[in-house]
Amino acid sequence: MIELFKPDGPRVYSIPAGANFLAELTRTLARESGLKDNPEALADALIYVPNRRSERALGFALHQAAGGQACLLPTIRALGDLETDEPPPSAEAALADLPPALSTAQRIGGLTQLVMRYFEATERPLPAVSCLSAARELARLLDQAALSGEIDWQALDQLVPDAQLAEHWRQSLEFLKIITADWPAYLEDENKMDPYARRYAAAQAVAEHWQHTPPRGPVIIAGSTGATPASRLLMHSVKALPNGCIVLPGLDREMDRSTLEHVSQAPSHPQFALARTLHDLGLAPDEVETWPGLSEATNGRARRRLIHQALAPAQSTADWTRKLAQLADTDTPADFVHEALSGLTLIEAADDNQEALIAALLMRETLETDGLTAALVTPDAGLARHVSAMLTRWQIDVPPSAGLPLGQTDTGSLALLVAAWMLDPSHPVVLMSVLNHPNIKFQKETVKTLDKHFLRGPRTWNDWSGLIERVQTIPDGRRPLDDAAHKAVIALIDTVSNILESTIIDPTAICTGEAWYRNVAALAEAVAEQPQPWTGEPGTALANLFRDLTDLTAPMGPQPPEIWNELLQSEMLAISTPTGAAHPRLAIWGPLEARLQTADRLILAGLNEDIWPAQPAADAFLPRVFRTKIGLSDPDERVGLSAHDFAQLAAAPDVTLLSSQRRDDKPAIASRWLWRLKTLARGALGEEAASALAPAADRDPCLWLKQLEQAPPLADGFSAEPRPKPPVEARPDRLSVTRIEQLVRDPYAIYCESVLGLRPLDSLDLPADVRVRGTAIHKALERFEEESPDGDAEALLALLEEELRRGGEVEIDLIALRDRRRDVCRTYLDWRQETAHALSAPPLTEQRGTLELNIQDRTFTLSGTADRIERRQDGAIAILDFKTGKPPTEKQVRAGLSPQMPLQGLIAREGGYGEIGETEVAALTYLRFGTQFQVQELGAAAPRSKLAEKPIAELISDAEAGLINVLTAFANPDQPYLSAPRPERVQYDSDYTRLARRDEWTGSDTFD
Repeated sequence: MIELFKPDGPRVYSIPAGANFLAELTRTLARESGLKDNPEALADALIYVPNRRSERALGFALHQAAGGQACLLPTIRALGDLETDEPPPSAEAALADLPPALSTAQRIGGLTQLVMRYFEATERPLPAVSCLSAARELARLLDQAALSGEIDWQALDQLVPDAQLAEHWRQSLEFLKIITADWPAYLEDENKMDPYARRYAAAQAVAEHWQHTPPRGPVIIAGSTGATPASRLLMHSVKALPNGCIVLPGLDREMDRSTLEHVSQAPSHPQFALARTLHDLGLAPDEVETWPGLSEATNGRARRRLIHQALAPAQSTADWTRKLAQLADTDTPADFVHEALSGLTLIEAADDNQEALIAALLMRETLETDGLTAALVTPDAGLARHVSAMLTRWQIDVPPSAGLPLGQTDTGSLALLVAAWMLDPSHPVVLMSVLNHPNIKFQKETVKTLDKHFLRGPRTWNDWSGLIERVQTIPDGRRPLDDAAHKAVIALIDTVSNILESTIIDPTAICTGEAWYRNVAALAEAVAEQPQPWTGEPGTALANLFRDLTDLTAPMGPQPPEIWNELLQSEMLAISTPTGAAHPRLAIWGPLEARLQTADRLILAGLNEDIWPAQPAADAFLPRVFRTKIGLSDPDERVGLSAHDFAQLAAAPDVTLLSSQRRDDKPAIASRWLWRLKTLARGALGEEAASALAPAADRDPCLWLKQLEQAPPLADGFSAEPRPKPPVEARPDRLSVTRIEQLVRDPYAIYCESVLGLRPLDSLDLPADVRVRGTAIHKALERFEEESPDGDAEALLALLEEELRRGGEVEIDLIALRDRRRDVCRTYLDWRQETAHALSAPPLTEQRGTLELNIQDRTFTLSGTADRIERRQDGAIAILDFKTGKPPTEKQVRAGLSPQMPLQGLIAREGGYGEIGETEVAALTYLRFGTQFQVQELGAAAPRSKLAEKPIAELISDAEAGLINVLTAFANPDQPYLSAPRPERVQYDSDYTRLARRDEWTGSDTFD
């Protein structure tokens, strides 16, 4: 490898952007070392790469460069691992004297302790959670300081602004002494080092060791931009070794002195980190050599030069036209840009959902060509998961390389559910979420029985003992439950009770984080199918998380369990775990994972401002001007590193750039890099720029998307709209008066319920809705007439609240509406007293009645329950119906859209209400009894309407005729049960709208 380590050169190389970095690196290393003939040729070499993913990728690339033969790999280390327990070979002794580094959790816990101590000393104690948040901000400032090199913290004392802000600044300075004075003392007491400080100290120790004892084999740093002081220090050391070399990624060797000066003052520029590294190494760009044996695409240089120019510092963009002419060499600027844009496509999606689908289509199309590979690169983890999910529609499994947040794995979700369960063990939603979890050991059929028969509907219990009491007795109104199934549910609840007794902590009492997380772990283990939840990488990550949370929360003391639960949720979001085996030809990477890697086709997605590049986070303590004066790095340096990642990837031979016009239902702005690229292209090509950046006609995913969205034509005899026509004998021969109204408005709902036998289950923890309140009001009024007909408003209100409470209405709502309901009860009793003189007997409540009709030689039974029937002195009756909300209008009743009351009058007229017999119906009345009281007599002239008074007998006769017409129509076997044929008549969303697929054939998700 003499050529790589020639003594008369700086031994610093660059592999240009767009080239396959690892393939070029390993091909030359294999050739120079004779690896194919000597499998041990690189065994004593030491190679540093940016991260651990690069470690694995380099090992595989070396295996391929060796022709797929077995070989001894060199020692490959990630630059970020200098502070770990894996020192480079022969340098173990150099690191032996360094104290160990604090773990992340120990570090945050220690800073939290110091923050709490600070505020206690100022006699302004803060809640522990606020101290934890402040500690995280201090840790972030420490990280930035370590990545900036030597920081002059003492200069803070001289940075006092004007007098008006002096006191505020003095308080900030006092607080920052936590990291300038207290933190070093804390580390010394603990005999520990800050992680980043130890990394730099490790680099110093290794550099000093190599100065006296150089390694025997080659030492190579490959793919690092030198963004951290530790990596630049190690580079300087390797450059001085006789057998050391540095391979930079994507250095622009064509930068002149003026451009380099501008770049050095622009932290957001992609070459900023490399320019600073060259400065530290004492090199100019033209002193860095191109990696030997490099091969690249024919237009690689043109693309690279165009990208570099598009991302040039603002000071260098004033003469873009002249720069393009210079870059074109012998070509015209237009020809140069055409060549540079060959293989580069720009697509702007309507929204992030369409962007994900376009990316998935491009990846799917790649598989049509044998051996071709593709990779999606995006910093948007949500978009990455979205694309991964979309690929499964073609049975393609491509897990994002960053993995899933721990909380989204089976193991992590179980821990989160168990933690929420500990806060309220009897909560039906959380309880069923735990018992239905795939890792739970209980019988699924028994869990389903518990769910269906005991937990649905309003929650009528407050604690676990209340739930046990409910399970002991089958609730009224439920479907039949056999004795064996009931006993199985009781046994399940007994088992869960025993587990809770041994692991649960009183959710109303404060406790330490260590006790809370210990019990969460114990409860998760107790309910999980063994060996869950500790198996696999997610299990290991969960165990480590509980250990870290114990360290982190130790200084915070006892806190309410809700605090520990929220902390668990937030910490799980920050932990990712691998989700499956990699696809052989497709990949989804983040920009960090994509470093040094490539594929035949690259898709760069999420190219919107605040996504790629991300907006630098605001410093909680120091404005930018102060950061610069004490030596802290500019926050825009992260933008520069992100820009370097983009430039490296965008220079590849086949690249598609994706952005969205809207993200998360909000307008979005395309990335600044895309604006610059389009502006530069437009300057050279004019109106042709758009077509030059557009996808080729045979590879346009937007066209594929349109074809995918087109529904295939239906076969003859089929309709998109459901039009079921069951045989007459299968059609319902019995309906209540309220179901007749639904038959008129939404026949499909009747088909689902009465023909298919489908019934929607109540929701878990169902809030007290109109139906629940209506049932409670009817029951309370019935009990009032039976138990205390002479009672006052307070007696009626007590019965009403008792029934509402039994129905699941929460106490806070009862209290909030108590005064209004008392007024309603009082007004109702006054009305009742005023009308009592016209009655010949006490009113009848909840009277069931039926009427048989002959429809097309088939007996049809109409049923109904009258809320209240009043028998009058003249022998006629009045039927009253209680409504919690607004009753139907007179117009709706006369039009036959709300025939309930006239049909009840028909049943009464024909003697269908038992002891009443055939009788005249003198009045049909709605009583609104909710949070207000209202009396509405049907048949009366409607105010502000052209409707004249209409006799009750005529209303009943019209309803009878309408009923017979509707029933006769549905007695025809060719009459379909349509889904809301007139949507304007539908008052409420149907339970069967989704089953009818209305969105599919109406093009709308509402009844507009």
